[in-house]
Amino acid sequence: MDIRHILSLLILFSLVGTAAALPVLPDEFAGSVMLDGKAAPAGATITARIDWNERGSTVTTTAGEYGPLDSPGVLAVRATEDDLRHSASPIITFWVNGHKADQEVAFTGGTARRLDLSAVTGGGDDQAPVASDRSSFEIGGVEITDTGGGQQIVIDNRTVLGSIATNETAITLSNVDGWEEVVIFTRERPAGDVQITGTVESVHARSSPINTGSAWAQVDLEMSRHPGSTAQLDTTVFQNPDADEQEAFGTVVYQMTGKSINSFAYVLNVQKTNVANEGDGGVIRAATIRMAASPEWVASMGGVDDVVILRRADGGTTTRLDTRYTGRDAAGNYIFEAVSPGGLSAFALVATKVPGSNTGDNSGGPSGGSSSSSRDPGSEVKYDPGTPATPEVFSGHAPLTTSTAGVVLESVMVRSDEKKGAVTIFEGTVALDSAGNPLGEVTCREVAPADVPAAPPGTTVAIALNCGPAGATFNPPAVLTYTLSAEEWAKIGEGTIPKVMWYNPEAGEWKDIPATVDPATRTVTAEVSHFSIYALVWTAPETVVAGAEGTVTPGGEAAGERGPALPVWALALVVVLIAALAAFLVMRKK
Repeated sequence: MDIRHILSLLILFSLVGTAAALPVLPDEFAGSVMLDGKAAPAGATITARIDWNERGSTVTTTAGEYGPLDSPGVLAVRATEDDLRHSASPIITFWVNGHKADQEVAFTGGTARRLDLSAVTGGGDDQAPVASDRSSFEIGGVEITDTGGGQQIVIDNRTVLGSIATNETAITLSNVDGWEEVVIFTRERPAGDVQITGTVESVHARSSPINTGSAWAQVDLEMSRHPGSTAQLDTTVFQNPDADEQEAFGTVVYQMTGKSINSFAYVLNVQKTNVANEGDGGVIRAATIRMAASPEWVASMGGVDDVVILRRADGGTTTRLDTRYTGRDAAGNYIFEAVSPGGLSAFALVATKVPGSNTGDNSGGPSGGSSSSSRDPGSEVKYDPGTPATPEVFSGHAPLTTSTAGVVLESVMVRSDEKKGAVTIFEGTVALDSAGNPLGEVTCREVAPADVPAAPPGTTVAIALNCGPAGATFNPPAVLTYTLSAEEWAKIGEGTIPKVMWYNPEAGEWKDIPATVDPATRTVTAEVSHFSIYALVWTAPETVVAGAEGTVTPGGEAAGERGPALPVWALALVVVLIAALAAFLVMRKK
C-alpha cells in the first residue's frame, strides 16, 4: 500500500470521528394548535418535553398557529446526551399552556415537519412532572452471577463507559448509566486488571443529580447485594403533590409538630423495578435522600430551621424524617439531607409554620389606595423573619396591606400581564410612597419598545418594566425577576450577557444594578430599593467594562470573560481540513 492510500484512509477515519463528535441537530415543528376545540389564543406557550424534561418552547403570535417553519417562532426540540442514552428515538410530548396535547412523536434529529396539536384543559395528564431520570443497574461491561460461594462480579475494563478504581475491599465505578457512583464492596481484594473480579459483600450507589427546575435532588442506596442487571430506578420530580399526598403529608406534620405545611418545594417520587426495600424482602437496607432548594424559596420560608423532608411509603404510611441542613452548593442552593430507614418511595421537601400565622390571605386588604387593613396592628408591628408568608400572585397591579408605619403585612408578587417580569415585596418590608406615606398599591407593567428611553451604546433592551408608583421605596429591597424564554436563554450560550439597569429620569441616564442569573429557572433577579423603569438588557462581551460589578454568567464567570473561541467539533473539522490539504500536497509531489 503506497502513501496515497494510507493518507486517504487516515482522512476517512478522521472524517468519521469528526462526524461522531458533531452535536445532535434539533427537530423543528410548526402547525395549528387547538385548546378545548378552539384555536389557542395568541400568546399561548407551546412546550416540548422528553422524559418530562423541557427540551424546547415557543409562544404563539397568531391565534391557532405556532411557527411557521424557518421562522423565529418555530418550536425547536433539542435532545441531550442523557435523553439519547436509553433510546436513539425518545418520545416527545407537547403541552399547550401547561395542558398535555394528544400528539406524541419520536425524536429523530435534524428534521422539520408540520405537526397539528390539540389539547384539553383539565385533562388527567395535566399534572406534568418537572423532570425525570432513570438509573439502571444494566451497566455495560459489568456481569453479575449468583453462585453457591456468593454473588460474583466480573467487570471488563475495556467496555465500561466510565471510570474504574479499586482498593483493598472495593471496586468504584463513576458516572455510569445514570449513577454518579457505584461502589461494590468485596470480601477480598478485587483481582485482575483488564477483567476485574470479586465476591460481592454489599453495594453502595449514588444517583446522578436530577434537576428540579430550581435546584436538584439525588438518592444514595445501601444494599446488601447487587440487585442484578434488570434493576432500575425511575425518579420523577413534581412541583406539588396530588390531593391524597398533600393531605397525608399535612396530617403527619401537624401530628408530630403541631404545625401546618407552609409550602412544598417539590415532591420526589422514586419508582423501583426489579429491586425492593429490605422490609419488602428486597436488598435496599436504607436510603439517604438529598434535596436542594433555591435560595429564593428558602428565604421566602424564613430560613432553614423549619424545612423538613417527609416520606410516604409505598403502602401509604407517611413519616417525618430527621432532616439536617448540610450547606450550600456552588450555585447557592441550600442542601437538606435525611436518612430513610425504610428505603425508597415518595419524598417531599416542605417548610412548616404555626397554624393561623402569616396566612397571606388578602381578603381583608384594601381595594384602593388605602394602606391599612382590619387587622392593622399599628406602628408597633413586629416582623418575624422566621415565618414569612408565601407571596400571593397578582397580574398587573395589587393592593398592599401595610401597618400605619408602612410595614407590609402580607407578601405579594405582581407579574406583568405578559408574565415576563415580576416584582415581589415580602412581609415585613417597610414600603413608602414618594411622600413618605405607607404604600397602598404596587404595579408592574411592560413598557412598549417605542416608549423605552434610548439604551447606552452596546446594549439592547430585552424587557423593560415600569414598576410603580414611581418614587416608592422599600427597606429591605423588593425583588425584581425577569423570566427568559428558551430562545432568549440561547443568546447567553452564544456569548451575549444579560444585565439589569434602571432609568434615572432626573439625570436622563441608565445605571447598572447587581443581578443574579439562574440557569435552572432561566431567570435574572435583582434587588431594588425604589421604583422606576427597570430593564433587562443584552450586552455583547466586548462591550462589558472591565471590573463592572453585579452581572455574572450562568457558569459563574465574571461578566466579559470569553469562553473557548471554537467548539470542539469545529476544531476537529479544522484539523481534518489541514490533514486533507497536507495529503493533497504530498500526492502532487508524487
